[in-house]
Amino acid sequence: MNLEGKVALVTGAGQGIGLEIARMLGQKGMLVIMNARSQKVDEAAETLRTEGLRTLAIRADVTQKTEVEEMVARVESELGPLWLLVNNAGALSYGPTADMTEAEWDLCFDVDAKGVFLCSQATIRHMIPRKAGRIINISSIAGTIVREKQIAYSAAKAAVNHFTRCLAVEMAPHGITVNAVCPGMTWTAMLAESAVARNLDLEAMVALIPAGKMADAADHAHLVVFLASEEARHITGQIMSVDGGQSDYHPLMAPYLPTKKLDL
Repeated sequence: MNLEGKVALVTGAGQGIGLEIARMLGQKGMLVIMNARSQKVDEAAETLRTEGLRTLAIRADVTQKTEVEEMVARVESELGPLWLLVNNAGALSYGPTADMTEAEWDLCFDVDAKGVFLCSQATIRHMIPRKAGRIINISSIAGTIVREKQIAYSAAKAAVNHFTRCLAVEMAPHGITVNAVCPGMTWTAMLAESAVARNLDLEAMVALIPAGKMADAADHAHLVVFLASEEARHITGQIMSVDGGQSDYHPLMAPYLPTKKLDL
């Protein structure tokens, strides 16, 4: 999987899954442009540079068309042709549907769905003439299964999944692949903070994962690296879950799952 010298843009790369994706792509020899809205992405890029990786931070809001187009144009003109776009930036709204505000609904669709559209649109305009490129959307198993009290997030991620399929078919004649990676429960600092804030029972949640443990960010990054490679050139329009069997679980399976203490 030779990605040496190619250019990648990873949105939402300041922490968590996006940061690990940027790290692993950099370890494969790519020049990685790390995007987010906050200063955290500058610090993250500097951390990766101290590890010997080639990274550059560009702050931009993926929900703003002008900022997205300026970011992609800068990459193309100053850093080289984009081989890979990873649409990782995301937002979560949580709570009963009856109490959800319009702003909470809009947040998920603006970042999770509109952001994917704007970044993809700006990128394919450069990829199509070259007849080459990869787009990988970081979605969620929430877009394929029912999640209680996450209706905006789940609906937005379902939109991302169908967007992926539609764009994949449109881009196939141009040599551009489009796929989605759907993480299940993943151990990140953000999850740890959320668990405390929402008083979540993590052991009970992990009990819903047949593999008996959460994913870590590297589990998703490995798949991104493969999908970015030439070896994955004939894989497109796929929605791939990385969840230890979580999205296939049904409570009736409970008697057949391990009863040993789960590894968090």
